[in-house]
Amino acid sequence: MRWVEAGLMRDVAANPWAAKARALDRYRWLLLRERHGPLGSALRFSRDVLRDWWFGLRARSCLVESVTAEPCDFLLLQSAPKMIKLQRTKLLKEGLCGRGYNLVETALQEPKTILRKRLLKSPPYPVPTRYFGIAAYAEWLAAHYQPRILLNERNGSLYAPFLRLALNARGGLLVHLAHATTVESSRRLGMNDYDYYFLFGRSSLEALQARKLRFGSSMAVLAGSHLIDRAFDMPPASPTQRKILVLGVGPDKEKKKAYQDAYSLVARWASENLEHKVLVKCHPRSDTGLWQKLAVSSNIDVLPADTLLYQALEQASVVVSLMSNAVIEAGLARRPIIYVGAGKNLDIFEQGRFFGCAVVSSEEFSARIGAIENNYSSSVREAENFAAFHLVGGFEGLERTLKLLGSLLSGEEVGRDMETTFLHSTI
Repeated sequence: MRWVEAGLMRDVAANPWAAKARALDRYRWLLLRERHGPLGSALRFSRDVLRDWWFGLRARSCLVESVTAEPCDFLLLQSAPKMIKLQRTKLLKEGLCGRGYNLVETALQEPKTILRKRLLKSPPYPVPTRYFGIAAYAEWLAAHYQPRILLNERNGSLYAPFLRLALNARGGLLVHLAHATTVESSRRLGMNDYDYYFLFGRSSLEALQARKLRFGSSMAVLAGSHLIDRAFDMPPASPTQRKILVLGVGPDKEKKKAYQDAYSLVARWASENLEHKVLVKCHPRSDTGLWQKLAVSSNIDVLPADTLLYQALEQASVVVSLMSNAVIEAGLARRPIIYVGAGKNLDIFEQGRFFGCAVVSSEEFSARIGAIENNYSSSVREAENFAAFHLVGGFEGLERTLKLLGSLLSGEEVGRDMETTFLHSTI
């Protein structure tokens, strides 16, 4: 085995880019095998190879000889142009710019845009055609922006391994910012090829450590959430307020019957209990159409799309959660929570552990409302304990993240006052 390991080390040293491409092939095959049999995996793998190969082949004819450099301290790389409009990272951007750092925000482009705009620079090492387009775009990003730290927002990005190589060669770092907890089963979370991986809390770390398939290695840091600031530090509401906030799920989940049924349960209960006001905070990417159809009762209001989460929570005395990361902020904001079940979907946030079994009927919903209103202070403590499990640092998440990034930029050691754990590859 030693001679095999020595050979692999020589391959990596001779051409780390090609070695990364070979490792990605194995990783992507194993991802497919988690869900499909040998034949199904082979067909899907071949389809992906053909698509990537075609992009790589065309990329070879669209390379630029020189790249205009526009250096920055931080490059915030969003998953898509549309994500920039959502302004989810507004607080982080303001915090970094307010400290005098030069920050640039951009987004990963589609292959057709990359080719049309010739956002491609030849990598420093030969790369197989299948990954050439991905590697050349990563090299262009690093050469054009020359960031000292690149803040990556896309889970599972195939660009990440090559971005890390391109950045490290220039003395830069790749930092992945978790934009939610990592407790869900999404296959995208198997990507772990970052210099630093900023996590929300211990539940996220334990979920990543338990994954059977991780690609690459990273230094995981329990940073807290950069989406959190003191706006969520609000006093408990009054149980007599009787305003219930429903946290909507993402558009992918809204297509599933189990979640639609859960929505209908809440809407039906609202129509039978007009003494309670029901507010709906739809997911930022939802088109709100489903709730507009359900909100036939006079006591149901769908909040405007530009309503911020803390503003919605300020109006509520109780929060209804199906399966949304926003439930963590609700606990932080000291709002009692009712967990409504959506079929056989897993309780990835362990809501049942803190708030009791999932509500699946109008009668159970009424009983849970009554229990909360009769013992409101105890329900508030349960919500706070839930938030602490998922979120390190509480309201200090933004400040902790800004401090960490400042330390990395200054070349200081990270982890003296924050927990760090090295996450190894499993392949």
